Amino acid sequence: MPAFGSAFPTNSSNAGLARALRGRLGSVRFLMTASGLAFILVVNALIGYGILQSRREALDAGERATRDLARMLEAQTLRTAFSVDRLLSDLAFALDTHTDGGRRGSAAIHDHLRRSRDSFGELADLVVVGEDGFALHHSADAPLPFFPLSDRTYFTNARDRASPGLLVGAPIVSRVMPGTRVIPLSRRWTDASGRFRGVLVALVDPTRLAATLESQRIDRKGSVILALEDGTVLLERPQDRIGVTRLADWPAVQRALATRDEATIRDSTPMTAPAGAASSAPTPGGGEVDSLISVRRVQGYPFVIVATLPVRAVLADWQRDTAAWTAIGTVMTIAIALLTAFVVRQHARREEDQARLARASRRIRGILDSMLDAVVTFDRAGRIVTFNRSAEVMFGVPEREMIGQPIEALIPDARDGANDRDLIAIRHDGRAFPVGFTVSDLRLGAAPCAAAPYPAGVGVPRPDPGPDEPRIYVGVIRDMTRRKQQEAEVIASKTQAELANRAKSEFLANMSHELRTPLNAIIGFAEVLDSEFFGTVNERQKSCIADIHDSGRHLLDIVNAVLDMSKLESGQFELCEEPVEVHEAVGHCLMMVRDRAAAGGVALNNLVAGSVATLWVDQRAFKQVILNLLSNAVKFTPGGGSVTITAGLDQDGNGNGGFRLAVADTGIGIPPEFMADLFQPFRQADNAANRRYEGTGLGLSISKNFIDLHGGTLTCDSTPGTGTIMTIRLPPSRVADHPSKVGDWTVGAA
Repeated sequence: MPAFGSAFPTNSSNAGLARALRGRLGSVRFLMTASGLAFILVVNALIGYGILQSRREALDAGERATRDLARMLEAQTLRTAFSVDRLLSDLAFALDTHTDGGRRGSAAIHDHLRRSRDSFGELADLVVVGEDGFALHHSADAPLPFFPLSDRTYFTNARDRASPGLLVGAPIVSRVMPGTRVIPLSRRWTDASGRFRGVLVALVDPTRLAATLESQRIDRKGSVILALEDGTVLLERPQDRIGVTRLADWPAVQRALATRDEATIRDSTPMTAPAGAASSAPTPGGGEVDSLISVRRVQGYPFVIVATLPVRAVLADWQRDTAAWTAIGTVMTIAIALLTAFVVRQHARREEDQARLARASRRIRGILDSMLDAVVTFDRAGRIVTFNRSAEVMFGVPEREMIGQPIEALIPDARDGANDRDLIAIRHDGRAFPVGFTVSDLRLGAAPCAAAPYPAGVGVPRPDPGPDEPRIYVGVIRDMTRRKQQEAEVIASKTQAELANRAKSEFLANMSHELRTPLNAIIGFAEVLDSEFFGTVNERQKSCIADIHDSGRHLLDIVNAVLDMSKLESGQFELCEEPVEVHEAVGHCLMMVRDRAAAGGVALNNLVAGSVATLWVDQRAFKQVILNLLSNAVKFTPGGGSVTITAGLDQDGNGNGGFRLAVADTGIGIPPEFMADLFQPFRQADNAANRRYEGTGLGLSISKNFIDLHGGTLTCDSTPGTGTIMTIRLPPSRVADHPSKVGDWTVGAA
């Protein structure tokens, strides 16, 4: 017995603790707090994941930049080596065929070498060394040196090796141009029988070889090294930044080259100067810097390229973004915590208010006084029985004055019309206001019947119940003043939005006019430069001028399209009507798309006869519509397809001839789900950022508006994968003549 007695309180306390815990976990305030904490964790987890992801992306971008840097130097080196090899081969042929090729100090050979050197920007000098080791010819303006060059490695290597290929030596100091370091590229010179005649040497200036790299501002991004396969460094940019003189002293690079010809690794880079971009902190006194290293072995030539980019420079932007996102996460955490605390506190206050309201309801009249709407009960005769507090506030009259009064004292039309409708109520001071009035039948002693018919004389009449049946009616009155105001505000907002849209269109029209003036100047000056009016330009400059001209024309077309669209939307576009020959307009538009169609392999079929019709239209608008349809057809038709344009007269039952023109293509077609938005401005079937076909999405919208202004229609019939037919129809009033013979319409209709 004592054991049972001692266990009972323990079980009771455990049960009480479990109930308290369930009550705490089930409380709304606990759930709100837990939700706020969970939201804070989710937000910070997402920010942390984004920071880690952006770090990986920054490192990936750094690796790509390092590889691009190495490839840039590789391309420059390959171009230079290949060009030098060809130049030396051509020089050997010239020396063999020229009578003065073996004669020392020939003026003709000197002029030939000088012209060859001047045509090659990276060359500092060209030297022809005889078999005795003395210079036979060179391209320098100084006299030929009389000292032997047989101690130069480029001479001994070419002499001792039978290989006729290009030999690359370590950088040397030129004896002809004192103080100038050059990279010797040499080739063995032999006669027809293979006998050694000497060495052809091209001395490459490293500073010119690195001109392309210096234009890319390598010192703000990283560094590059060009070395021979034996590790001899030929070129380093920026100068003396990497703390190695031979690649053999760089174990990480040696390990990478031992396994692959191309690799990107991450390792410490020995530095002798501050590294990284402006955003990176310098490395005082040198040391090692964590870097991304791209190593490449140049195929076909004995070169090795090493490009480095400090990780600190790669992650500089990421570190700034991380600081910003950390600050954002901190602010969001504080904001969410404060908002959660505020919501919990407001909920606690609400619970206290509800408790007080419940106590007050029990003390006063219960549920009626807790309702926000006015609640009025009245008997079968329409006399008011109760009048809740909300009704007192709404009508401005105390309950005691309304008891026994007819319901018409509040709502004059309460006995007319159906239930649950908007009526006009009268306050005690005589002011009218809109209300929603709903009446339900409450049978005393029985369950209420919601939305029952009104009492006799209120709303739809019903058979009078028996005189002994107790019954009362509950009328709920809702003040609709605010809703009516909101409806009026919505209407006003709609009107304001329409005015704003019109103002926007007018603004775009005015701005388009302002933009066309500088654009026309840009296009005109580009055409003047291309005509070489101010002097001769080279091919690269011509290419840049062509790009400027084409970009200006493209931007001008976009501005013109926006201007036309703005005029159409604002109702400012006015037609300038005149007689237009259809075949001439079609021919002019076909000429404008001919080059683009030829470039895309699209065939243009013109089935418009020379005497189709003369139309009374705006010539520019009509041609723009045809040009838009042809341009779209060519753009969306793959190579090998065709675009066919046909035109003719429609004949109605009265013999009046309308006009039809159709552009049919065998292109990709239009998806059915896009047909509803086909003529909407700025809409395209492919709205992705990387969409395949360029354009603003204004062409068809402008075309349809132009045709609508002429009283015609523009329709589309398309099948995905088969093709599209765009058809223009103009009314008979637009046709100025009716020739007896028209174009073959059957093909266009098909």
